Amino acid sequence: MKHKTLLLQALVVSLLPLSANAQKNVSIDWYGFVAAQSWINTHESVAGAEGFLYLYPTDEATVAGDDHDRNAVSQGSWFGTMARLGFVLKGPEIFGAASRAKAELEFSGHSAPGSILYRHAFIALDWDNSTLTLGQTWHPMNDLFPSTVGIAIGSPFNALNRSPQLRYEYFLGNEKSIKLTGAAIFQAANGTFGPFAAGKSYIYNRRSIMPMFYAGVDFTLGDFKVGGGVEYKRTVPSIDYADDNKKYYLDGLCGMIQAQYNKDKLAIKAKTLIGHDMSHLGICSGFGQVANLNPGEIQYAPLAASSSWVQVQYGGAVKYGLFGGYMSNWGAGKDLSVVYAAEGGTIDNMWRVAPNVQYTVGNMNLGVEYELTTVAYGTRQPNGTVTDTHNVSNNRLLLSVMYAF
Repeated sequence: MKHKTLLLQALVVSLLPLSANAQKNVSIDWYGFVAAQSWINTHESVAGAEGFLYLYPTDEATVAGDDHDRNAVSQGSWFGTMARLGFVLKGPEIFGAASRAKAELEFSGHSAPGSILYRHAFIALDWDNSTLTLGQTWHPMNDLFPSTVGIAIGSPFNALNRSPQLRYEYFLGNEKSIKLTGAAIFQAANGTFGPFAAGKSYIYNRRSIMPMFYAGVDFTLGDFKVGGGVEYKRTVPSIDYADDNKKYYLDGLCGMIQAQYNKDKLAIKAKTLIGHDMSHLGICSGFGQVANLNPGEIQYAPLAASSSWVQVQYGGAVKYGLFGGYMSNWGAGKDLSVVYAAEGGTIDNMWRVAPNVQYTVGNMNLGVEYELTTVAYGTRQPNGTVTDTHNVSNNRLLLSVMYAF
């Protein structure tokens, strides 16, 4: 916690000279919000940020001779507080482009010491038909997300990833109706599963010395937008130090298709992700070590999965929304001796239905959201698929009051 406090102090102090000279060559626009949220769950669940960032219910917990689920215990949090603070700097022209920078922090939790999340920090140069971005911001597969009350914004069905990257966007058409995107991305806080006891880590990607590569295209056709992209990822799950530090690699691809329609008071959004080991995107996926190989031989195979969501929202000051998501584990296509994935690879599929109502008056947003999330847990088979499943569900009620500026 001490290093986070020092980081925040350094951020504020470093901005003092900028604030004093802003009128000369740099403009500063501050933004953020303060929120108070209360929630109730009916089952023990996986969540982050002291329960604000909800994901899915854990598996049943039973003992021999007693089928009662000891994880089916309701719990709640009342008036938990969360705040987000960020700024956008706009400066003079550099290399013929308008220059800007952005930084953003999030504070959550109602018990000491709480948590501080480093969300965005990047530099951008904007030319007439292109933009170059350098630093940490949303992964390109996060450009479209649902308008939920919960801060998980549809995860684990929707991608949830902020990473350091070098991104270049090029616009075509008279109204920039076509956007081409290319990016080189390194993992940071949003890492992949692996052999380390800590679970997810960026070290597997960094050992490869190779960033993840993304290429995508988006089209705007009046009130309709559609696009997609593909990402290539290479990781190093293990190193044989006795064999001159030999690295064992794992390669994977994942693709994304998204669409949205906005007209008057109606908004429809949808996205589908399909690919290998999408755990760095928050999808319940992973990989495993291939079994039945020759002695001393090591090979890895990714688990394939698909995850989709759709949301319909209607209204003005009062908005009514309905979110639905579904994720499916497709297995590895090879027999595995060990699996590194969410819940040990025992998830076959999961789904969610979540209606919400939001009312905005002035700077204040009042929201209520109900989520029914069901996970099919079972027995992992050698090829990574899951059979003999049973459903575990959680009912979640979320109340939110947010003041934005």
